[in-house]
Amino acid sequence: MLKLRKKLGEYQEIYFMVFMLAMTGMTSAGLNSEDRIYMMIFTAATVMLLLKMAVTDFTLAEVLVMALFTVLLGIIFLRSREKTLILTAMGIFGAKNVSLDRALKYALWLKTALTVVTLTLAAVGVIENVAQDLPKNDEVRTVYCFGYYSPNMAFANIYVLLLLAVIVYGDRLKWYAYVAGTGIMLAAYKVLVCRTGMVIWGVTCLMVLGYRLTRRLKWEKVYMALFTAIPAVLAALTLVLPIWARENVEVDRTLNFYLTGRITHISQYFDGIGRLVLGAEIREPFDSVYFHLLYNYGWIVFVLYLLAYCVGMWYCNRKSKFYATIGLGAMAVYGFMEHLPLSVLWNLPLLYLSCVLFRERKAAHEQLQ
Repeated sequence: MLKLRKKLGEYQEIYFMVFMLAMTGMTSAGLNSEDRIYMMIFTAATVMLLLKMAVTDFTLAEVLVMALFTVLLGIIFLRSREKTLILTAMGIFGAKNVSLDRALKYALWLKTALTVVTLTLAAVGVIENVAQDLPKNDEVRTVYCFGYYSPNMAFANIYVLLLLAVIVYGDRLKWYAYVAGTGIMLAAYKVLVCRTGMVIWGVTCLMVLGYRLTRRLKWEKVYMALFTAIPAVLAALTLVLPIWARENVEVDRTLNFYLTGRITHISQYFDGIGRLVLGAEIREPFDSVYFHLLYNYGWIVFVLYLLAYCVGMWYCNRKSKFYATIGLGAMAVYGFMEHLPLSVLWNLPLLYLSCVLFRERKAAHEQLQ
């Protein structure tokens, strides 16, 4: 039995890749948990993940940490059926002994292929291209989804594959690659009218520009250290803005115009957040990672998540994985206006948090060198 486990353990990275690429592929193809094929692939992928973890050696401390998080997220799921962080935890827990750089590279290639195919098939009418009437700048516009469940999800796929390209190829991307990326995003914005995604791409480009300029001045470590504060600052801002909006009608009007009613939505549930130790019993989605996390998961998970996110960026900086830090920072900003970055399937740089949890171990390919 031990010999079989050792033999199977030689392929543990492959098991994880099958799980992660299968799950990432489904989001890239516009599938979610409401689709039967999604559940079938999810079941098969989960079996591969369980096999991967069964042949991976964990320390007692690692097992206890994973068990604690599993119990905590399980209690919350039984209360409100909120499951996004369970999938994120599965990805992070399963990433031990895996080359994350290689995992993100494969995810980029797969996401690019499936996103292009999905958009093309919807554009030519092979698959259904549903239209939605959405509020855009004080008017309602009809926007097509191009094979996804919403225009925002289509735009998010395009943004994520560009962000993955930044993380994977780093300094190999020259200035004209960012110009091309901006052209792609502008074309996507004209069709999908997703202001949030367009703004975040601009923020990403500025983050990269700041890194390259400060690197020339030998200040990059100071600059990148500032990124670790982004999640905490944005979380605090999420809690302050509703209070400010209540005290000033003009501020309330301005914030809801630029944030498309997000503050009004948050304000409706704001008064009871002090009692949400383990989250609300009835799930409510919010277009903000920070308030969605606090309301649906409670203060314990909220604080642990922010701490883990900041420590993850600190670790990437320590290992000079500055483009991974930029990816985490950009997704943290994206999370201020969307809750998609809560999922590791959208926020793939979250996998680097496994380096913190399993920091005393090297990846299998490094041990063999």
